[in-house]
Amino acid sequence: MKHKQKSIFSKHFDNSFLSDDEHKKIESKIQDELLSNAYRQTPLALLAIFVNSIMLAIVEWNVIDNRIIIAWVIIQILVFTGRYFTYRIYSKTVTRTTSQCKKWFMVGAGISAIVWGSTSAIFFLTDDLLHQIFVIFTLAGMTAGSIVSLSSTMRAFHLYLAFILIPLIIILSIQENSVYQAMVFMTVIYWIILSVTARRFNQNIVQVLKSKILHEYTTNALALSDQYFETIFKEAPAGIFYYNKDLIIIDSNSEMMNILRIDRSQMIGLDLNKLPDTSLNEALSAAIKGEKGYYEGSYISMINKLHLWVTLKTSPMYDAKGTLVGGVAIVADISDRIRAEEQMKHQAFFDALTDIPNRILLKDRIEQALLHYHRQGNILGLLFLDLDNFKSVNDSLGHHIGDRLLIETAKRLQNACREGDTVARLGGDEFVILLCDLGLEAHVAASHVESIAEKIHDVLSQPFDIGLNETIVTTSSIGITLVNNEEQSADDLLKYADTAMYQAKKEGRNTTRFYQEQMDQWIKKRLYLENGLRHAINNNELELFYQPVIEIKTKKIIGAEALLRWNHPQMGMIMPNDIISIAEESGLIVGIGEWVLREACTQFVQWRTSHVSKSYIERIAVNVSAVQFRQNDFVDKVIHIVAETGIVPSMLELELTESMIIDKVDMVIEKMNRLRTAGISLSMDDFGTGYSSLAYLKRLPFTTLKIDRSFVRDIMSDKDDAALVETILSMASIFNLDVIAEGVETIEQFSFLEFHGCEYFQGYLCSQPVAAKRFEELLDYDVQLCQVRS
Repeated sequence: MKHKQKSIFSKHFDNSFLSDDEHKKIESKIQDELLSNAYRQTPLALLAIFVNSIMLAIVEWNVIDNRIIIAWVIIQILVFTGRYFTYRIYSKTVTRTTSQCKKWFMVGAGISAIVWGSTSAIFFLTDDLLHQIFVIFTLAGMTAGSIVSLSSTMRAFHLYLAFILIPLIIILSIQENSVYQAMVFMTVIYWIILSVTARRFNQNIVQVLKSKILHEYTTNALALSDQYFETIFKEAPAGIFYYNKDLIIIDSNSEMMNILRIDRSQMIGLDLNKLPDTSLNEALSAAIKGEKGYYEGSYISMINKLHLWVTLKTSPMYDAKGTLVGGVAIVADISDRIRAEEQMKHQAFFDALTDIPNRILLKDRIEQALLHYHRQGNILGLLFLDLDNFKSVNDSLGHHIGDRLLIETAKRLQNACREGDTVARLGGDEFVILLCDLGLEAHVAASHVESIAEKIHDVLSQPFDIGLNETIVTTSSIGITLVNNEEQSADDLLKYADTAMYQAKKEGRNTTRFYQEQMDQWIKKRLYLENGLRHAINNNELELFYQPVIEIKTKKIIGAEALLRWNHPQMGMIMPNDIISIAEESGLIVGIGEWVLREACTQFVQWRTSHVSKSYIERIAVNVSAVQFRQNDFVDKVIHIVAETGIVPSMLELELTESMIIDKVDMVIEKMNRLRTAGISLSMDDFGTGYSSLAYLKRLPFTTLKIDRSFVRDIMSDKDDAALVETILSMASIFNLDVIAEGVETIEQFSFLEFHGCEYFQGYLCSQPVAAKRFEELLDYDVQLCQVRS
């Protein structure tokens, strides 16, 4: 029976959300309710039994033996009393055993049915047809009434019908009259109808009970859920708040207000659209679009300006009809965790005593500098420093004094170096200084590093006042190494500098030694070249070479870049890389720059006026040194040379490097604007190799960008370089700037640039820099068509 009831339950109700235990509890409660319903019907059923019994006895009193009637009535009364007694016990008992109560109910109903079943045998003894019909009528009424009183327990109902109708059917079937046989058939049909009706009645009762119980269960569950949710909302260790579709906060828990350090009046009604820090906007807006949002990062609160690090998770919020009404946000303040992580990271990469980089961070920065060296050729250097006689200070004055001395030493080293340099402590009294961007020439880099080493010697030789009665005076030994090939690693450089430092100690302390023995030779060579360069102009040793600028579309030479060469009497041809740095440091670059500009303009005008080409060249580019550009009268001198040589100003293009524009930008812009006002074109040389070109590009009045050869060289093999070149070309198009690609050497590079819309190029694919006479030959023989096949 239990299994059968469960199947009815599953058929009429979706109970998939219930657990097995909950399902069993509900089924048990339904069985209890069915039994209770059956007992509730008992008084009415007993009343019907009593009335029908008395009526039947009265009607049959004169027909049936009175003794039989009296006995039958007495039995009915006894059964009546017994059933009423069990009903009273059931009604008054709080703690009931369902199986026991059901058993007694079945017994009472069964005995009552047996007694009524005997009616057919007792009261059919008369041959009076009217009395027989009355008996059948009474039994029909009793069985029909059992639908109401017994359908809650179908087993009792079927038992009741069987005990009453089977005797009646037997009595009718033994009668020889065909009418009685028809009545047998009708009784069977009646039985079936009663059973079907009772079954449906039972199903309706079960369905009503289950609906009622599920409603109660759901109501209780929702109430409990609301209570749980309210508890979670209020007591959750994370901040939670609700907001509507207009991004107005409508509710918040205490933790959220604790995170922001505000009260409820400040929180409720807060317009999230007006948050000054827009970091959260995307995540907050996602919820009102029906999506989940997430943000992790820094956040500055609006009211108290708290600097927090938070995680924010948002979800859409719907009403009972499924309509989106806003969002719910869960916020966790992870500031302490982030600070702890940052502290751990700091401890991993910085020296605990001096708070400067340790060996791990130093090696990482050396490796980064080596990558920059491999790409750009900018030399880097290491200074390995050791305090002389530190051990005696430590041993005689104590480790706490030694620690103070190390801390002060670190501070002095940092003050003595450039902002971009790295001062690190390896341990003990050993310090390493990483110097980057020392230029492209080894002798220049060596001279610069040596000057820094001398500066360090000076600052460390000053007395240290660290709280003693007397100051401490110490010196240092410094070993220097410069990178000189692409095979050297960070460990190699540290080893070389360490070796040089021990050599310095060995040679008397308070001194500096280079690891490479040839450094002295490089310094001597620099002095030799500087002295020779002072007389180069007067001795007519300087010469300009010209590299053609080719228009990619027509493959014609449309201009040239003037490049300096020095015909040294003893050393032969010297290239610009060996000239410019010496000229800049010695101050000779100003005079040399004026000579280059005047010579290039004069030569260009000569080519234009002598009609050496069927198609005139349109521009001449001249490189300008940073030292030269910074001269107060630089613009005036350029304008004077333009007027003196008669060159069309727009055909002169001055090439500037980034080093001359990132310092004193306002002054640079003022000079550039004056040049542009005079009609002179300006190009950014080696664009993309610096750090600030993009930032200043909008403000600076350039007419041309030159893509550095280091990017062009690898565009066919390095996706990053290819992407960067494409970006530069796109950006130049946006700013309406000409673009010249330098260092084009292969047809594949040319095709790539042509495909992506580059306008001009220079490179060995067409011609290397050549002397003026050779350049004239290129034009005279109409070699305007560069030997490039698309």
